[in-house]
Amino acid sequence: MEDNFIKIQKSLYPLSFLYGLGVNLRNKMFDWGIIHSKSYDIPVICVGNITVGGTGKTPHTEYLIKLLKYEFKVAVLSRGYKRKSKGFVLASATSTARDIGDEPYQIKQKFPEITVSVDKNRCHGIETLCEGKKPSELGVILLDDAYQHRYVNPGMNILLVDFNRLICDDALLPAGRLREPFRGKNRANIVIITKCPRVMKPMDFRIISKRLDLYPYQQLYFTSYKYGSLTPIFPNSNNKKRVLGQLEKDEEVMLLSGIASPKQLLQDLERYTSHITPLIFADHHDFTENDLKTLKATFDNLKREKKIIITTEKDAARLIQFTNLDETIKKNIYALPIEVKFLQNQEDIFNQNIIEYVRKIKETANFLKERMHTNPETAIILGTGLGNLANEITEKYEIKYQDIPNFPVSTVEGHSGKLIFGKLGNKDIMAMQGRFHYYEGYSMKEVTFPVRVMKELGIKTLFVSNASGGTNASFEIGDLMIITDHINYFPEHPLRGKNLYGDRFPDMSEAYSKDLIKKALTIAEEKGIKVQQGVYIGTQGPTFETPSEYKLFHILGADAVGMSTVPEVIVANHAGIKCFGISIITDLGVEGKIVEVSHEDVQKAADAAQPKMTTIMRELINRA
Repeated sequence: MEDNFIKIQKSLYPLSFLYGLGVNLRNKMFDWGIIHSKSYDIPVICVGNITVGGTGKTPHTEYLIKLLKYEFKVAVLSRGYKRKSKGFVLASATSTARDIGDEPYQIKQKFPEITVSVDKNRCHGIETLCEGKKPSELGVILLDDAYQHRYVNPGMNILLVDFNRLICDDALLPAGRLREPFRGKNRANIVIITKCPRVMKPMDFRIISKRLDLYPYQQLYFTSYKYGSLTPIFPNSNNKKRVLGQLEKDEEVMLLSGIASPKQLLQDLERYTSHITPLIFADHHDFTENDLKTLKATFDNLKREKKIIITTEKDAARLIQFTNLDETIKKNIYALPIEVKFLQNQEDIFNQNIIEYVRKIKETANFLKERMHTNPETAIILGTGLGNLANEITEKYEIKYQDIPNFPVSTVEGHSGKLIFGKLGNKDIMAMQGRFHYYEGYSMKEVTFPVRVMKELGIKTLFVSNASGGTNASFEIGDLMIITDHINYFPEHPLRGKNLYGDRFPDMSEAYSKDLIKKALTIAEEKGIKVQQGVYIGTQGPTFETPSEYKLFHILGADAVGMSTVPEVIVANHAGIKCFGISIITDLGVEGKIVEVSHEDVQKAADAAQPKMTTIMRELINRA
């Protein structure tokens, strides 16, 4: 791959250093939670960059619109750069580029059936779009040019990088064009190298991939441009659409451009004709009457008999307001639509990842929201020992797992398989009666899928229970153990892959809420219930442990071992949900106390301890 020459103003490095201090401080304040980012129940996909200059945001946003609009209600929210209006504006059929900005205007003209809006305050914009709407009335919001707008925490972050100016070779403003340091790429779920040559060597893909140094969870794609038919800006019976390939070799082209990076467009047009006269303005240029005179004079000075003006769709959005434009110009000016083309046969993979993000979790959450009669912030996974707590839920509404879109179905005896919405005491709650286990053959994504749905439903606190084998010599069968921490001994991590919520590397120093543990201990003391405290280790199963495995787990620091809970608690913490867990010790893995154990034995021990666990959980949920 030939190196692209990137001009860096080295004399401005001191100013870039000062600029970097400010940008880094701002990002750290978001990372530390001093400045807060907001997540939303609706799917939010952000398309943006970390550089000054065009990377193809609008064509890629339009690609997403085409991909999603037939299955989901799509809304686009943009800043509306250089518009003359203020605040939130919802685009209509009569909106102009002055009202909403040239790019939103372009999108609304091409896709009149979707919602297009502008708001500098993206949080306010999202909240206004969602106000008063049922979940089914709005399927996904596309944030145009908001990668650095960190007040919104999107579910999917797409970073665009210009092939001709890779961010690994650039420098911070003002010496270079980076708005933030190279490591800003780490927030992206997807990185797309845009404006690539149509033909690239396999080595080129590998070199770029290595130089960007992406994390395993980040996906890398490569796109180039393809062009649609030349479309008259002022159509009439004489100037119809033209295929770009039908330009004649002796036809003279005037390229009118007010975009950030016209170089690629100019090079592509040179494949069709060598007679090109460029008239270049700054990005988002607001054309004036004097500019129109310059346009007319430049066109008149073209020497060949056959001549045409080609401009971009974004420039056309600003030119169409000039109804007094010279008739000769109107007859000969065409917009050139730009479309995105994925290289390396990556299109299907990209499409699948986007649709999976929008559809699965959100579809399930929206299905439930339209049937819920409460707004719970508390969820309970009614694992072993808590089944009877479901009988105390009042005003209940039950939905079988098999009737919920995308929900797995539990295959384990004793796990009945339904969601319950209602009240426990004075608390609105959501309860899972039956959980999903890794040993049943589900992936970690399927095991933890209900917890991700909880996040979308607004759950703030999660209570979990389980049956476990004790490895602590002071434990007895039937003891209750409040989980103070856990060890993840599963072969697959539930956060492996695409990062949907929260930090890529979430803190787990308080996986189980100390405040809830303290309250539970107080309740146990008040009720005269003996409880233990300890560390729970989660394993794959489904076999019960061998004596040697019990010994190993005790050496590792575990007081009890089981086959659930850990994946759900990890995902809950990642999603910002506070957790409390409690185990029933149903068998012992302590030397001298190990006996043959069956699932029936576990159920019997759990049933015997169930009243005590139910008492603690009922009281704790109402005090939480």
